[in-house]
Amino acid sequence: MLASRADVAAALGLADADSLSESQQARVDALLERVSGSVSREANRDFTPGAVQVRVLVIDGRIYLPDAESVTTVTDVDGAELDCDADVPGWFVVSRNGCRLLTGDPVVVDFVRVDVPAAVSGLVAGIAARHLSVEPGSPESMATDITAGADFRLRMADHVSSTALLTADEECEARGFRSKLPNVIVHRL
Repeated sequence: MLASRADVAAALGLADADSLSESQQARVDALLERVSGSVSREANRDFTPGAVQVRVLVIDGRIYLPDAESVTTVTDVDGAELDCDADVPGWFVVSRNGCRLLTGDPVVVDFVRVDVPAAVSGLVAGIAARHLSVEPGSPESMATDITAGADFRLRMADHVSSTALLTADEECEARGFRSKLPNVIVHRL
């Protein structure tokens, strides 16, 4: 999960996770799983902390790993270890015997993703808090109606509907976490 019960409680303005109502405590874990999955899919990235191994393509002697603060090992496809030094945030220079690798060379990189970014945790907690703020079966969870003069529209409530876990604004915010360079990671091993 990309956020904790404590994060959700904070988003609701509560002191701690124990302050969640009984109904909210029963729903929070499943909701956090769903929201975390939806945000990861929209962002097209995996934010889960832990050891990661990926195969990436070298671009001008460098590799782009937005989630890595440091790299454990870099090897070529034959398993020979390569040198790797941090460049600018997210970029690492990859070389063999002091010479940068060529663009398009595939390398296998092991690194540890340390923490979920605070902005991602905040987004997930906020979405979960919004859903938890409406009790199942309450009138607010069913629909909202909008009347303006002679115009009448009935709309299912996006903020609680199971078919619309993320609102359009939240989808846009999650897409903002996408990697800026497409197709750098060939596949996760």
